[in-house]
Parts: sequence; structure tokens; C-alpha cells
Amino acid sequence: MLRRYEIYSLDPHAPPERVATMARVMRDAHRYIPEVLHSAIGYNRSPVGVSFIWEHAYASPETYQRYMIHPFHANIYDRFLLNDSPERIVVNNSYDVGLLGYSCGSAVYFLPSGAARRVVLLRLKPGASGAFHAIAEKARKANPRMIQSVIGENTFATRWLDGVTQILEDTTYTHIWEQGYATLSDAAAASSAWQTQARDLTERVIEVWYQLETGYGYDAAPAATS
Repeated sequence: MLRRYEIYSLDPHAPPERVATMARVMRDAHRYIPEVLHSAIGYNRSPVGVSFIWEHAYASPETYQRYMIHPFHANIYDRFLLNDSPERIVVNNSYDVGLLGYSCGSAVYFLPSGAARRVVLLRLKPGASGAFHAIAEKARKANPRMIQSVIGENTFATRWLDGVTQILEDTTYTHIWEQGYATLSDAAAASSAWQTQARDLTERVIEVWYQLETGYGYDAAPAATS
């Protein structure tokens, strides 16, 4: 499977009804593009200056490629996002976030509707992945409210639109650490003490947390289809 994130800063002058429309069609993506699995949105509550998160997944590179050329993608989503669109309602930010994601064998990221996510974006030093996994596992065991912990290499940021072909050698954030919590307050209260232990392994770290607003077919969407 391909796990995918889009993280944006919203234009503060964007009409609220346009933001609500974008949020709705992204949240309910499975209604319009069946290839989009487990689609959910959230509004960042961390101090990091990004606003809007859209998380979703695809069963395979083939289903992702069908999404990329789907008319709903080009005619609806791109209107809100592309630089040359007069209807664009997102803006650039200093964090260099946008499209991120990783590959996984199954829906290991899945959380129930209403749960909360804390997403850590990391730039790890070369060769530091194994040591960081150990620190993350220690942090998970130390926090019984962390009901999920998944770490993936951020391959999406260096791939072409097919999700497979590598076109860039490097990206700002090399790894994604997804943490799951039952409530937003649990996600917000989670300790970042692990950063001290990982100081010699990381070059850049940001964290966002939000409550999942799940969309059409979220619980029923299949974990994998071809």
C-alpha cells in the first residue's frame, strides 16, 4: 500500500466557504475517486505554522496512478492547490511540507473515526534509521496512551507522479513517524522528550497533531484492492 499525506498552510484571506468545500471533497474522496482509501482530514493544533492535513492511502501504485489522472483530481482538487490557479486557497510555508508518504504492506496506519494523530516529520542523518526506531519504540512503551506507532521512509517526496519512479536524490524530511491516540488531548499531551535522546540522529524535526475527521466509506474502505 501507499500511505500519503498532503499538509498545507491555508491562505488567511481564503473565503471560509471555499475552505469548507475543499475540506469536504478531500474528506469524502472515496465517494468521488474509489481508489482513495481511508481518507480523513484534520486541522493542526501544534505551534507549527501549517493548517490543514489530508491523510489517505492507495492499495497499489496502479491505483495511485489512476487517482492522479482522475478528472475529479484535475478539475476539483487542483483548483484549490496549484500555484497558477486563481482559486488557490493554500500558501507556501517555511517548513517545506506538502506531499509526503511511505509504502506499507497493509493498513498499519488505520485509526478509528474520531481518534487523533500526532505526526512527526524528521530528517534523519544517514544511517540513523535503526537507532531512531529503537528510541521511538522506547517512547511508545513509555506512553500507554500512544495506541499506534508507525515509522516510514518518506519516499513520496522523491518520486514522480506514479509514486514509484525516483526523480530526486533527497528531500527535507526523510522519515514520517505516525503516532495514534484515542483523543486530541492525549495527542497534544504526548511528550517530546525523545527528541533529546535522538538529538545526534536528527537534523530537522517538526510535529503536528489533529483530530481525524473521517470521510465517506472510511471504515468500510477496503484495506487493499488492485
